[in-house]
Amino acid sequence: MRKMSLPAAILAVALGSSAHAQDDPAALVRAMEGATSCVLAAGKDGADRSTFDADANWEKQDDGSYLAAKGLPVKVTFPADPDGVSRICVVEATLPSQDQQKQMRTALEVLLKKKPIEQKDSLIWMFGGGSNARGLQFFTDNTSDQPKIRLIGAAF
Repeated sequence: MRKMSLPAAILAVALGSSAHAQDDPAALVRAMEGATSCVLAAGKDGADRSTFDADANWEKQDDGSYLAAKGLPVKVTFPADPDGVSRICVVEATLPSQDQQKQMRTALEVLLKKKPIEQKDSLIWMFGGGSNARGLQFFTDNTSDQPKIRLIGAAF
């Protein structure tokens, strides 16, 4: 397996044959890879961008963001806090269907081995502890045919 294929493997296990053939899973897989990398990149003293710099699946932009290679509708940003330090990592993506958004939730539950905390407009997974506490927030879009989602990785 290549370095960033864990989300793809998780998707295959979690979804089995339920994935619909008409929906290309490339954006979903890249968004999952971005989200898992974001959780690891986030840091209290500043986010580590090296995973994205070293992966040919991500193309660094002049503004410091990363776009998924091959024109996939997935973008990773590192917004700065008021002090100028970027501590979180954000993935924004457009998925081809509501079904893929549901598949992403299922895959994240399998990957993170727990159910999320459900809020009105997002799902939150908390894991780790002590100096390695981390979280992933998944903002869903339940109204669009092609949902625009956002995932935020953070360290606490």
